[in-house]
Amino acid sequence: MSEFQVAKRDRSEPSVAVAGRAVLVFVLFLGGIVLLGTGASGAGDVPWLWFAGGLVAVSLAFGIPMRQTSGR
Repeated sequence: MSEFQVAKRDRSEPSVAVAGRAVLVFVLFLGGIVLLGTGASGAGDVPWLWFAGGLVAVSLAFGIPMRQTSGR
């Protein structure tokens, strides 16, 4: 048979922190989509500000998980 073995993962942080970060990222992503839609529809006095805020929120939603992979 094969000699393949899966490398063991060291649990460096509690599961509650991982779950909290997952919820935060999900909220940032959905909030960013809402802000992008608000800015694109032209609602309010400064739609470009809502759109830019949406871009930042969606970027953070993708960037926070990527930050964790840099140490691996």
